[in-house]
Amino acid sequence: MASIGTPFDFPAIMETKARANKFTLDSYQRQAISSLNALIAANLNPQNGHAHRDGVYIWGKVGRGKTFILDAFYDAAPIKNKRRVHFHHFFRELHQRLAAQDTQGQPIAEVLSAQLGDCRLLCFDEFHLHDIGDAMLIKPLLDFIFHQKILLVVTSNYPPDELLANPLYHQRFVPSIALIKQHMEIFALAGGQDYRSLGANDSTPFCQGVYLCPGNAAQRRECGLPEPDGLLHALEVGYRTLAVLSPAGDVLHFSFAALCAAPTAVMDYLALCERCRCWIIEDVPALATQSPAAQQRFINVIDVLYDQNCRLYVISDYPLAVMTDGVELDDIQRTRSRLSQLKHYLPAT
Repeated sequence: MASIGTPFDFPAIMETKARANKFTLDSYQRQAISSLNALIAANLNPQNGHAHRDGVYIWGKVGRGKTFILDAFYDAAPIKNKRRVHFHHFFRELHQRLAAQDTQGQPIAEVLSAQLGDCRLLCFDEFHLHDIGDAMLIKPLLDFIFHQKILLVVTSNYPPDELLANPLYHQRFVPSIALIKQHMEIFALAGGQDYRSLGANDSTPFCQGVYLCPGNAAQRRECGLPEPDGLLHALEVGYRTLAVLSPAGDVLHFSFAALCAAPTAVMDYLALCERCRCWIIEDVPALATQSPAAQQRFINVIDVLYDQNCRLYVISDYPLAVMTDGVELDDIQRTRSRLSQLKHYLPAT
């Protein structure tokens, strides 16, 4: 670990950032911030003998400031070798490494050692699990992180006990939950303020996108969006061929059916974000009429585009509240919150 000449004071840093964004930190946020401060202090000055956990797990509803705190902590932490990564992105890289020919049969600890290198602080944003394949890699990942004394900071919409809630798989994930509870301090951000409603993020590329309802010609012209040309154009991504509604160029132009009803995956969305930073998703239906798998893919697409700071145009016959109404997946709250940050063009009343 690096050492510093003056004490690390994360609470003071966060109070300054909160004032700059014109809001007041609540008691839940201050508790989590103090724990992050203690995490650094204990590891910069282990000779003081103050025992501390190996990480901090922060969870809460959408808009409670989790990512705001995580990003500020990552920027301020006086540790040279650190990494802040979205959970989806990390696992895409891990799967690619595990599938590579030169790592076939290699112990996963060796693969993780190559992936994390000399990282001493790892910050995971959006720790959400729905794929049993990813979930079965969590325990060896946590074992490696804690054995190597890598500090771990995680944000999630869920408390540890509710991760991978699907009853078909949950019991197999219990050992990973036990590791989280053993090694990490757990804090719930239970305040009532949705900070996204204050508009602090309206300068990001994602939030400069637009939700068009119903996406008529006038709305499209105002946003400079193409009309579908009546043809389906093939787009190769990994081992899949996806259909787009206009030739791929500066904009990726999908229908909901091609992107979410088809068996696409998070790895596809991440690869496509590397190619193009502006997306259109057409014909988004009332999600409650779709299968749970299609609903989850739409949630995942929005998560990836939000985290990757891509601009998004959503075109639907339904206003956002109607489009997301009746979906039973808990993650839809996060999706609704993120899409609410887009500009909304609605039909004239």
